[in-house]
Amino acid sequence: MGLRIGPTVALVLTLAFARPLVALAEDAGQPLSVDIGVHDIGGAVRSANGPEGGVWVIAETRDLGTRFAKMVVTDDAGRFVIPDLPAARYQVWVRGYGLVDSPKVSGERGQRLKLDAVTAPDRAAAAQYYPAIYWFSLFKPPGADKFPGTGPNGNGIPREFKTRDQWLDVIKTNGCGNCHQIGNYATRTMPPVFDQLGSSVAAWAQRLQSGPGGTTMVRTMGRLLTPDGGHLAALADWTDRIKAGEFPKTAPSRPIGIERKLVVTVRDWLDPKHYLHDLTATDKRQPTVNANGPLYGATELSSNTMPVLDPVRNHKRVVDVPVREPEGTPSSALANPVFASSPYLGREQVWDSQVNAHSPAMDRDGRIYFTAQMRPPAEIPTYCGKDSPLRSAQLYPLTARPEGFNQNSRQVTVYDPRTGKFTFIDTCFGTQHLNFAEDEANTLWFSNNTQGKSAVVGWVNTKRFWSDGDAAAAQGWTALVIDTNGNGRRDEGYNEPGQPVDPNKDTRIPLGLYGISASPLDGSIWGSSLPHPGYIVRIDPGSDPPGTALSEVYKVPLPGYGIRGMDVDRNGVVWVPLDSGHIGSFDRRKCKGPLNGAGAEKGDKCPEGWSFYPLPGPPLQGDTTAAENPYYLWVDQHDILGLGVNTPIATGNQSDSLHALVNGRIIELRVPYPMGFFAKQLDGRIDDPTAGWKARGLWATSGNRTPVHIEGIDAPHPGAPGATEATRSSPLVVQFQLRPDPLAH
Repeated sequence: MGLRIGPTVALVLTLAFARPLVALAEDAGQPLSVDIGVHDIGGAVRSANGPEGGVWVIAETRDLGTRFAKMVVTDDAGRFVIPDLPAARYQVWVRGYGLVDSPKVSGERGQRLKLDAVTAPDRAAAAQYYPAIYWFSLFKPPGADKFPGTGPNGNGIPREFKTRDQWLDVIKTNGCGNCHQIGNYATRTMPPVFDQLGSSVAAWAQRLQSGPGGTTMVRTMGRLLTPDGGHLAALADWTDRIKAGEFPKTAPSRPIGIERKLVVTVRDWLDPKHYLHDLTATDKRQPTVNANGPLYGATELSSNTMPVLDPVRNHKRVVDVPVREPEGTPSSALANPVFASSPYLGREQVWDSQVNAHSPAMDRDGRIYFTAQMRPPAEIPTYCGKDSPLRSAQLYPLTARPEGFNQNSRQVTVYDPRTGKFTFIDTCFGTQHLNFAEDEANTLWFSNNTQGKSAVVGWVNTKRFWSDGDAAAAQGWTALVIDTNGNGRRDEGYNEPGQPVDPNKDTRIPLGLYGISASPLDGSIWGSSLPHPGYIVRIDPGSDPPGTALSEVYKVPLPGYGIRGMDVDRNGVVWVPLDSGHIGSFDRRKCKGPLNGAGAEKGDKCPEGWSFYPLPGPPLQGDTTAAENPYYLWVDQHDILGLGVNTPIATGNQSDSLHALVNGRIIELRVPYPMGFFAKQLDGRIDDPTAGWKARGLWATSGNRTPVHIEGIDAPHPGAPGATEATRSSPLVVQFQLRPDPLAH
């Protein structure tokens, strides 16, 4: 995406300079035409070229119980209002594309400020404030002529990579980019500790082994090595060119229109050493639950604690999370040993969790359900086997006994904030993501992200569970069976994957689900599956789900590829984020032909059901779509933010943003400070249905496994990690609100 031409861009292109920032309270000689309340800071921003529209004004304080910064966008006249600030002393400054940060000045609630913006002296200086995607776009992946791979004695590309899209999927969301940004300051520069290694290739090789994530990074890099160095050499070339002075060829646009109505509030929780996967704020089905209440986070591999943030009092704390069987329950440290010293954490084993809580969901009573480990993976309950009284176990027993730590050997742990007590639900199936259905049983559905024999969809009848506490009787699961014989029902004795196909039988598919959501339209369950190029799976539970559930599978067609999370809107339309640089949708109502019968297990039915919407941002070299790798997507079914019912919102993991699709156009919900916002899920809550925009908002946490990569407090360089342990960033909690106009308060 190119730069929108305006006063500031003209200054950047001519390498002009601006005056230093000055902050003055309103006086009789120079009134500021902006209305503010006693809890607001307002004013105007100008540069030597006149009013600066579409830039951010940021107010930050260290006086509260958490890191706190609130930011807004100026209108065309350069005016701003930062509303509803808690009592504190603030540092206020201007950040914007085409500018460099202005010096921070003191501000107080009820004050009007005149701020003079500082124009970037050159394009290189301006680029330091661009989101990671602009720097990642300088990366040079192998060209299309290198595919399909023919191995080390052929073109060098491993044979597993049939297409360039498959390679890009691995260097983006489903490999290198699913845990942190690529292109932020921390990744596009090399820490000085690696300087003595003699070459950038050696530095990258050492870097990829560093810290508890080294095992995963080295394993992924092993898939991408070629005789000429492959992805490792390409990373070294990328950082070498940046060090030599190369910078992005295009610039991001400043916020316009609706984007200027956004109010972003940033807090933090936990600590710089430990990360989160996602959070919950309310019941997705009834978003007034837990109004004004705390937010609850899941820390996955990093710790045995649950972060809790009170956004009203701006207070953070942690709650210790137990496992049912402390003796023998393995820790994440077993699978994530520290092989090499981290530039930030040394050799400390900071990931050490028995709980491994991946995702939370809240019910209508305010209880929080976590997909979490509670026992040793090999100690499965007796009711999981074929001799069990459970119908699910009789039809599809789950008896695998993984040894050691297994990422997806989770069950369910429930926290009740009213009592402070934890309850365990021991499931036979592994758990990953979870979502409630809109039914009488308050059924909670689970994905398990496990391919092959263990690829099932599971559920818990929570109404039944809370009535008698019987975990076995409350749960169920089913294999994913396609009606390939076309008789309209599920038949046992189905074809197994990889075996000769009997056309008179149904067929089981081995596609484990990652994201999962229930359709409000018809009660069907939808999930995403990661094997390239990506699939979505529909499950119709039927009258007796263990034996009647029928599945349908739909492969993502070109130009799309590379799926992760997903959601469903109230019309039953499935929405997915794609590594191809798109938001994709699938509307089953558009399908023209039969969706069952021979070949239905391949996923090629109903290509007409798919639509694709390009995301903003520059492409990788040799590509045409944005170098974005959106991790998850959430549908605003209740118009919580104010962009409309059923607005799909994808995480902009390379863009410091959320991407909202409104009337076919992407609205960027950008987080300008601190740089490094990387979400893996979001939630939306209405605290008071009668109170307008101030009582509504979206909530997201930093899902990156490297919170120290986030721009620190008083960072030594734009976007850089904090220089000391005290100034390094903890995981963020980001609140998004949309007001009626850019000056509303």
